[in-house]
Amino acid sequence: MSGGRARLRATLLAAILTIGAARLASAAPAPPVRIALLAATPDDPLAGRIEAELRALGFQVERSAISPDLSIDELVRQQIAGGARAAVVADGHRTDVWIAAATVDRVGLRQELEVEESSGLQSVLALRTVEFLRISLGLVAGPPPPEVTPPPPATAPREPSVSRDMGMALDVSSGVLASAGGVGPLAVVGASLRARVAWVLGLELCGYAPLNSQDVGDRTNQAHTTVWLVGGGVVVAPRRRGERRLSAEGGAGVLAAVARSTGVPTATAQGGTVEGVGAVLYGRAAGKVRLAHDWALRLDVLGGWAVRRPVVTFPEGDVASWGRPFVAVLGGGELSF
Repeated sequence: MSGGRARLRATLLAAILTIGAARLASAAPAPPVRIALLAATPDDPLAGRIEAELRALGFQVERSAISPDLSIDELVRQQIAGGARAAVVADGHRTDVWIAAATVDRVGLRQELEVEESSGLQSVLALRTVEFLRISLGLVAGPPPPEVTPPPPATAPREPSVSRDMGMALDVSSGVLASAGGVGPLAVVGASLRARVAWVLGLELCGYAPLNSQDVGDRTNQAHTTVWLVGGGVVVAPRRRGERRLSAEGGAGVLAAVARSTGVPTATAQGGTVEGVGAVLYGRAAGKVRLAHDWALRLDVLGGWAVRRPVVTFPEGDVASWGRPFVAVLGGGELSF
């Protein structure tokens, strides 16, 4: 009887010890998952970031340099054969992730991740690599990696927009042309073509035609006189920036002046036509109001002095001249292109 009780106590004690050992084994923490981290240089910043993230999640990281004597495939196979669950090859802006098969010591999954070398997103690439490892190894119960907002791409400061004022410009205008010398004020219409050549400097061509004539002469004879101008010069026009609507410009040049008189008495007839040609220096000042991107209204004041005056001559002598001095006030529209 006593022998049976002893055997029963021994059996119960063995069962208790077995159950306790099983519970202790189940409560013991699992060994950390080993990850092999390979990099071309010991101070590779991408590899350093990946190592820090993996260690923070509890992975065992074995970091080593890439040997120039072995291929990447052979190095990875050696690490996996040595017990690593995965291998990561970090190369500045690219990672190559190798996952071991579940039951054999060989590669079961491979994935390459990459960002632009100059994008500055290596920290995002490190987090993507670590998250891919967690998912591929079935370790998704841990806390998700912190969200990282990539910095905005660096952009050069934007220069204020420059209007196309005086890139090329064509204007048509009309106004009044007046001069001392006996030829009264004339209504004129004109056109100017300007082009910028460097910085604030440009060139212009311009011409003006009369819309009416003036009678000049003496008490017995009168001639209908008109004045025509054509020439060109230099323009100074500062570039307008932004959305400013108002601008100004100036210029100077040389014009050929032609005074044409009809009905001049001659030695043989009373209806002759005489033309006097002169050369004048001019200066111009203009103000503009932009109405649209390519259109503007402008007001010009033109003035100058005749180096050589065109003269109206009758048989008795000179009866009128033009251009010392002269002034014109003109208004019109301008098209820039």
